[in-house]
Amino acid sequence: MSVEVGVVYSIGIMMFGVGLYYGLSTKPITIYNQGKPPLPTELTHVKKYNQATAKLMFVYGCIFILEGFFLGSEPMACMIIGILTIMPGIAVVMAIYEAVIIKKYKIKK
Repeated sequence: MSVEVGVVYSIGIMMFGVGLYYGLSTKPITIYNQGKPPLPTELTHVKKYNQATAKLMFVYGCIFILEGFFLGSEPMACMIIGILTIMPGIAVVMAIYEAVIIKKYKIKK
C-alpha cells in the first residue's frame, strides 16, 4: 500500500473513530470544533441526536475508505481525489448537520 492510499484510509478510520465517540456519548455533541453543542433541554432526544450525527460521520468516513479501495492502484489519483473530497465533504457534512439533524432534533420555540 502506498503512502497516499494509507493517508486516505487513515482519514476514513479517524472519521469512524469520531462517529463511534459521538454515538457512545451521553451528552449532546456538535460537529463544530469550537462550537457549543445544544443543551439537553433544547433537544427532543439526546441519544437519537448523537446517533444521527454519528451516522453522518460514519458515511463521511466510508467515502474515504471507498476512495482508497477503488483508487488504491493509482496512488496519486487516490490522493488528489481524497484532497478534493475533504473540503466539499466538510461543507456537505455541515449542511446536512444544520438542515437535517439540528432541524429534526432541536425543540421548536
